[in-house]
Amino acid sequence: MTLAARVRAWAGTEDAKRVAIALRVLFFAAMFTWLVLKVRAIGWRQVVTSLPTNSLFYILFFVNFLVLPASETVIYRTIFRRALPRAFPVLIRKRVYNSALVGYSGELMFAIWLKRSFGLKTKRILVALKDNAILSAVSSGLVTSVLLVLFAATGNARRIIDWLHPGPALIVAGILAAIFVLPVLYRLRRHLIALTAGQAISVLGIHVSRTSLVVLLQAAQWAVVLPAERWGTWLVFLTAQMVISRLPIIPNRDLLFLSAGLEMSNTIAGPRAAMAGLLLAGGALTQAMNLGFFIITSFIAQPPKLDAREMDEVEDADEEARIAGTA
Repeated sequence: MTLAARVRAWAGTEDAKRVAIALRVLFFAAMFTWLVLKVRAIGWRQVVTSLPTNSLFYILFFVNFLVLPASETVIYRTIFRRALPRAFPVLIRKRVYNSALVGYSGELMFAIWLKRSFGLKTKRILVALKDNAILSAVSSGLVTSVLLVLFAATGNARRIIDWLHPGPALIVAGILAAIFVLPVLYRLRRHLIALTAGQAISVLGIHVSRTSLVVLLQAAQWAVVLPAERWGTWLVFLTAQMVISRLPIIPNRDLLFLSAGLEMSNTIAGPRAAMAGLLLAGGALTQAMNLGFFIITSFIAQPPKLDAREMDEVEDADEEARIAGTA
């Protein structure tokens, strides 16, 4: 048995599940401790008094939160070439799963819902999810590449390099570049798009438009709170946010970005406490929205449980799709 086969076999054991839970808890504890220390260094009172008071900040956040499930509602209708009633609340729950838990945990929940609600074949669902994931990764890579080019062209790289010092900066830059480039290359190397050319172009166009809209809404949300800050400053934070969003496996990437944003808040020209308050408000809203929509969708978007036979069918179709190069 090869090492990869041993790892896959171990991944399905109870010990592996316990290790995964322990790692998630440790990650959350480490991020929480780091956040507390950073806010304490800035000053709790200064941060609390600097929390956003403009209602437009919260409206933009709410809209931004729902952009992804709204776009995926259109995407999956395009992929399956049929209406998908009640898909929107399920896709909101999928977003919560992927954001608060581990990446792609939402896809499993969505696949179960599709199978039980519409009787779609398991392999067709898995291929559709795979195609959407590839095109989403490509669109995120494209937008992140544009942000990195703008980031370097506007001279913002020098500010971060001065903060990190030359040696670590080069290492960090290389790691960040690899983080979003390698997963895309890996996916395209091993997998093929099963969609028609027209479908693939339409889905990719929706993803690029959605990612660009999210970036613009995020920048506008920050600019509402600190209107005097240069747009180049928001480019720094947007680039960091997009790169972190491409990190695989990491649970709760929003918490990781909040930590990174607090560390970078000393690069802004305005008051650091105001930036910290803005980031903390955004982070708290994200967790609150995740919890709120998790509870709400529990009543309207909870997929029925699969029995043992159907779970075996999902696993067999997943393995068959991998062998055929279609998942």
